[in-house]
Amino acid sequence: MFRQTTKMQRTIAAVAAVVVGLYLLIIAPTQAMSTLKLALHAVMERLIPFDPDFYTAVPILGTTFDIWIILLTFGGSLLLVLAYKIYQGSLNARAAGLGVTAIASVAGMTMFIPWMVLIVSDYSNGPVAGIIPPPEDVQIMPSVIWVMFIGLVGYFIFLLADKDTVKNKIFKSIVYTGIGVVAGMVFMNAQHGVRYFEFIPEYLTDNPTLLRYDNPLGNPHTNLDYYDALALTTISQKQVDELKPGEKVAIVRKDHSVDQVVVKKTKPEYNPNTISLFLGGYGNYLASYLMVFLIPFVFLRKKWAYNAMLMATLFSAVATYWNALVRGSFEWVIGGTLSLGLFVFMILPIFKQFLVEEDDVKEEVA
Repeated sequence: MFRQTTKMQRTIAAVAAVVVGLYLLIIAPTQAMSTLKLALHAVMERLIPFDPDFYTAVPILGTTFDIWIILLTFGGSLLLVLAYKIYQGSLNARAAGLGVTAIASVAGMTMFIPWMVLIVSDYSNGPVAGIIPPPEDVQIMPSVIWVMFIGLVGYFIFLLADKDTVKNKIFKSIVYTGIGVVAGMVFMNAQHGVRYFEFIPEYLTDNPTLLRYDNPLGNPHTNLDYYDALALTTISQKQVDELKPGEKVAIVRKDHSVDQVVVKKTKPEYNPNTISLFLGGYGNYLASYLMVFLIPFVFLRKKWAYNAMLMATLFSAVATYWNALVRGSFEWVIGGTLSLGLFVFMILPIFKQFLVEEDDVKEEVA
């Protein structure tokens, strides 16, 4: 029944394509860029001078916001091009509309969260001293939040604009909402993974040999062998500048207990943070983008897309739990659990029927 539509449903979907398309093409890019600029000013002026591990947020946010903005504008153009086909009842066009609005929904979510982390959150109580609280008049909701809201409206219009039963629409809403939420959470895990994978303390000191390719302190694959990766997140810029190999530094743990730790080692030791952050960072970026871009093909019940979606969710669960074990952060536990939960939902017959053709399901059981 998901292939059959009424004239009213097709009209609503076509109007949504035009409205959302114009919004993504004309308004959303400015909302995203203005949010990025404010977030970057906050991180550069309020956080980096005292907590150096925030410096990687600048190139990461610049790159990811720019990618989302390009995808949003191209997606808006595509919606306008496909609006008449959607009105005619083309299932492929409707699936493409679902994919574009999925991009907008996840993009809006992942551009909103840095606002909460960098502008709204108060780090003045530690663990790094000196950070001032956010301004009292700070806005809780940035303009980019509309990208998520409008994307979600279009997403559910394209998903549910058919003659399927109410029960099936409820089940579809559950599993397709799950895909979007997990894709967004996986992307945010990736942001943190890349942020700490790329964090090189030596970049913040006056080191004339750093650009040499034989300097292991300047390479993200080798520098953590010389540092206590978790301790780096708790010390100030001044402490980083004055670090000496083998010297113990007083660091404040998340529970506000104080330990004496050798932050910079005298000789390299294999650090599991390198591989866990690499996979939890760049690997999760790829997994998140795969989840989003596979949505229209899963909607069309393509078996290859269903298997690729399972691959992405399983990979993300393993990579994220790996970081939870190595770094001891509950945030990674949440991400890994959501990915694993989505994997389980997708293989349950009650949800699987909306992700892959029924003939394929029978073939797998036989």
